[in-house]
Amino acid sequence: MKRNIDKILAAIILLSVVGGVFLNIKQQASIDRSKLPTKVEEDRLFQRWITNIKNNDFEIEADEFKLKEENEIYNTTWMTVYSSDDPKQMELYEKTIEENKGLNKVIFNPNERVFIDYRNVPRGKLMANEVRLYGLKEDKILDARILDCSTKSNCYFDRAYFLDNDVFVISEFSRNIDKRDNTVGICDINTMCSYTIKVHVIDIIHNKRWVYESKPFDTILPDLIFKIYEEKI
Repeated sequence: MKRNIDKILAAIILLSVVGGVFLNIKQQASIDRSKLPTKVEEDRLFQRWITNIKNNDFEIEADEFKLKEENEIYNTTWMTVYSSDDPKQMELYEKTIEENKGLNKVIFNPNERVFIDYRNVPRGKLMANEVRLYGLKEDKILDARILDCSTKSNCYFDRAYFLDNDVFVISEFSRNIDKRDNTVGICDINTMCSYTIKVHVIDIIHNKRWVYESKPFDTILPDLIFKIYEEKI
């Protein structure tokens, strides 16, 4: 009798585990990746960003952004990894963290162990069209070129912010072109060109980047950026 009860209990536990896994898979599959995640759309910094743009006579809505691509973010060519057990690297890490605090267009995650440098100027080994991620994750110090854009795209990274310690968002104004298309011609940044806004949602832990893109529009980019942010490019 006891043996039968044990078998029944084991079967119930197994069914509960399988059922839980199935529900989790079903829930993940039901997430609509085709539009901006709710976590992004409802974030106060995203709301402030899009409201500021709309207040400057630019028509755009959150539901206009559609998923363009999904890919991994880490690339051994673009990333260097150091051990936090190395005293010299930890000393350099602490120095780098302090040097970048308070800089314009350098933002830190909530625990202040990782920062994103999206300044639109050449700095060190980085070009103006490249974004740097630097910081401590678990026992590793990461230094990566986390994002870039084609030099022909006239790109401008305008804002970035963390949603939590591991997920952040970067918005980008750039030409409506495929950066992998080498046949694309140049469009002078001071003339009328076709652009889109890209919203990059990047998950450091899960090594994922989702790119959401607006509808195309024609503008002279320096005039538009100055109108919105009073920043010269």
